[in-house]
Amino acid sequence: MRREQIEQWIAEGYNVLEHKKPKVVKGDLWEYLNNHDGHGTDVYALSELAKCADHELHQIELRKYAQEYGQLGEKQFLRNEAIRLKSFDKYEAFLRLFYPNSVEKEVEEAKFLAERVRKVNKEEMEQWVTANHINVLLSDLNCLDEDAIMTGMVIPSEEVVSYTDGGLQDTMDCHLTPMEFFSHADAALYWIDPKVKA
Repeated sequence: MRREQIEQWIAEGYNVLEHKKPKVVKGDLWEYLNNHDGHGTDVYALSELAKCADHELHQIELRKYAQEYGQLGEKQFLRNEAIRLKSFDKYEAFLRLFYPNSVEKEVEEAKFLAERVRKVNKEEMEQWVTANHINVLLSDLNCLDEDAIMTGMVIPSEEVVSYTDGGLQDTMDCHLTPMEFFSHADAALYWIDPKVKA
């Protein structure tokens, strides 16, 4: 979640962020938010998010993964951040605390992937999908999260439907078809691991 995006949504007339999607709530906004509070829903007033400092926005994102998946969610979120930013201190400290037997191996894997991962625009991503005949996308975080790292997969066509069922609802490790992804994702840039899994 980035401040520039929040400000853009507000300028476009949106007032709520619900499950990572901006929407317009008519009527009493605070009543709407109160009705969703405490039900495990991911709903925020954009005006409140706009007041948050960058580290607070980061904590909101991290908390979402930690609440749903516990330590595993926190680990995945910190791994993603380490790979994208090529900064491994927080991830390594977390591993030393909770996964001391696999620190070196996991940090080495993250560093290796960090050298490979690229940021691309939508057109480049579509070209990558088409050129590699990718029929399934796997995201490490929620597939609609702008920071999710997408991996392309080629699997037998008869398995695609069962493999991608419910992928849009998953918080982590989302499997979905490229058509599903492009019809719901609307970011300017995407993170991809160019190596395609067969």
